Amino acid sequence: MAELVTQEQQQKHPGGRPRLEFDLRQVEELGRIQSTQAEVAAVLGCGLSTVKDRLVNDPEFAAAYERGMEAGKSSLRRLQWKSAVGGNITMQIWLGKQYLGQQDRQLTEVVSRQVEEWREKLKEAPEGVVEWLTRTTSQGS
Repeated sequence: MAELVTQEQQQKHPGGRPRLEFDLRQVEELGRIQSTQAEVAAVLGCGLSTVKDRLVNDPEFAAAYERGMEAGKSSLRRLQWKSAVGGNITMQIWLGKQYLGQQDRQLTEVVSRQVEEWREKLKEAPEGVVEWLTRTTSQGS
């Protein structure tokens, strides 16, 4: 015979495992050092699926993790900037590429441009010069 369960009993024992509680300061600190979700799960002692679920369904957990991630990025950017201002050439170049659209010039790009410039100049050369240059350079190679 089935027992009647009162609402009070249902609330005391809702079924399933009890909900895990996490220290949101710890979650934020893990975000600050850019911990992956798998790393957060390992440190908190829970499964990856639990962390993923909390990020979707627990606004406080998700906000703590996101705050940490953004604060960590900001700290890293500050350190990079300080390094560049302090004279770190490598960091100056990297930041220039990231924020100023600067890029490395490839040697082939430079040579191609020079070849085109010479071709244009040769079009204006007196007759016979181009043939002479062609003979001279083909004999040398």
